[in-house]
Amino acid sequence: MNQILQIENKKNKGPVEIEKIVKFFVIAIILFAVILIGLGVYNVVKKKEETKNTPTVVQNQKPEINITKEDEEIVIQVTHNLPISTLTYRWNEEEEQNIQTNNQTEITKRITLPFGTNTLEISVIDTNGNETKYQKEYVLEGNGKPVIDLKLTTDNKIKITAQDNAKLKYIIYKWNNNEPKTVEVNSQNPTILEEITEIPLGQNTLKVQAVNTSDVTTTKELEVKGIKKPVVTFKKNGDKLTIRAEDEGTMKEVRYTLNGKEYIIQYKNKKVIEYDQPLQPGENNIELTAENVDGGITKKKVKVIN
Repeated sequence: MNQILQIENKKNKGPVEIEKIVKFFVIAIILFAVILIGLGVYNVVKKKEETKNTPTVVQNQKPEINITKEDEEIVIQVTHNLPISTLTYRWNEEEEQNIQTNNQTEITKRITLPFGTNTLEISVIDTNGNETKYQKEYVLEGNGKPVIDLKLTTDNKIKITAQDNAKLKYIIYKWNNNEPKTVEVNSQNPTILEEITEIPLGQNTLKVQAVNTSDVTTTKELEVKGIKKPVVTFKKNGDKLTIRAEDEGTMKEVRYTLNGKEYIIQYKNKKVIEYDQPLQPGENNIELTAENVDGGITKKKVKVIN
């Protein structure tokens, strides 16, 4: 009997060991699956984090520049996929004019179309420093009416220009409700009239009328702010020249050239800029420009013998 029982116990040992092996493999497979899932989740999170921390690369495209002519005006429309840092235009070989961009991607600006045949040049620079240029010729003949152009000069005055294919009679202009002024035509050049006028202080409205020999009238208005210019004085003290520039508001800077050498004086938040400039023996030639924070400019030339 004992022998028989021993044989049965040995036979029952096999299935028990197989069950343990199966459990071991099941546990191992589960652990392996958990590890794989964990690695997968980690890689996904890591890729998302890397993508989040990686700067987005914006492919540069050329801006879209659309120019439309509306009567005596040109409408400039610029659209870009990148912010626009600088937008300038100019007619023919004149000085460039800046259009405020505020780093926007879409900008619209209306400008006056000069009389006759003129070439418009536009420059667009995005925030990556890429520049795109545009150039086109435009013609304004007036269509039987005088054409008026009002332009701000470098010394903060308004230049009035009236032109016509026919002969002009006169122009009349006035500031606000002041008395109007009349400018008669020059018989040597009757198709164009030009006048430069000072801008009164503060906010103003300029109204201009141009009349040709057919009594056809064109009227144009301009809103502009008058700016006061700094007062500049010179005083010689021994071997030095005292340069003084003052303004009711705040001065920005004084630039001057002495015998070919350029100097810049900048005092922040000051109403007065004063400096003692040493003089050379003999003749000293000075060309000076003083500017306040409002853009008012005063220019002076002086010759000092030391």
